[in-house]
Amino acid sequence: MSPISVVSANLAIAPLESLLYGIFLVLWGTSVYFHLTHPAIQRASVGRSALSKYMTPIFCASTIVMCTVTGHWILTVCRLFDAFLNFEQGAAPSSYYGDLAITTEVVQTALLEATIIACDIVIIYRLWIVWGFNYYTIAIPSCCVVGLCVTGPTIVYSFIQLKTGNPTNAESLSRWIAAGYSCTFATNIYCSSGIAWRVWRARRTVPPYEGRNLTRVLVTIVESAAIYTTAATFYFGCYQASSDIQYTAIDLQCAMAGIALMMINVRVGLGWAEQAPHSASPGTASRQPESNTHEEQPYPMCSLVIDVSKVVHTHDDRGESIRTKSSELPV
Repeated sequence: MSPISVVSANLAIAPLESLLYGIFLVLWGTSVYFHLTHPAIQRASVGRSALSKYMTPIFCASTIVMCTVTGHWILTVCRLFDAFLNFEQGAAPSSYYGDLAITTEVVQTALLEATIIACDIVIIYRLWIVWGFNYYTIAIPSCCVVGLCVTGPTIVYSFIQLKTGNPTNAESLSRWIAAGYSCTFATNIYCSSGIAWRVWRARRTVPPYEGRNLTRVLVTIVESAAIYTTAATFYFGCYQASSDIQYTAIDLQCAMAGIALMMINVRVGLGWAEQAPHSASPGTASRQPESNTHEEQPYPMCSLVIDVSKVVHTHDDRGESIRTKSSELPV
């Protein structure tokens, strides 16, 4: 079987990345809808600027990822037209795709690195929230993100230096890529494991309905981490093996990272939607029509007040029980 050529590997990118980008766009739109319609977000924006609901960390990071993934997909389509129409009148697509120092390839690499950094910061932020704002918990992944912020721009700069044709630049690029992917591997495995373990512990101390919801969140976290880690591992293996499939794997990784991020956002949003009717049902009361009440009553009725008290047991981060009580309801 003949090996896959550079042109064949890059031709497969356009339809595959377009498919993944469509999935990402649907997930992003769904997560934005759940975010903007969440009651807590709407209450927090009352009396504030109209932009306050858009200034949450998760929403800002999701918007940044949407921009980088969209830009990466647009460049993929542009590179397809450049290779077969514009570059030397389409006579040498292999030379176009083989030039890693060309401007469009460098910009695509920068967008990929920005996407990976943004996704890693979001998962660290989630770990910090789940562990009760414990800074010691995020110390290790924060160091990995700092390392990724160093390796990312260096990789982009190394791509530019490939124009000189010096073999030392290619060896240096290989080492920086290995260092960068080691950082993102460590971040995703550490944070996903920490979040999953925390959610698994909380699942045992909540009512059955909420426990089922947490189980779905736990499964989504594990699945999203598996998707991203598998994509990154596949690319790194192809890169180390010097296979031309690496061109397909690296260009699909940007959309895969965005999908992994939006999967968790949508799952959290679905949890909000599922909890809304259940949280509203205990305190809701139907009011019957008051027409003709005086004609049907033989004597006037006095106003009554029913003391409906409901004790709600919750648990804080230390596992201690907290009790709250509702107020009286006039009838």
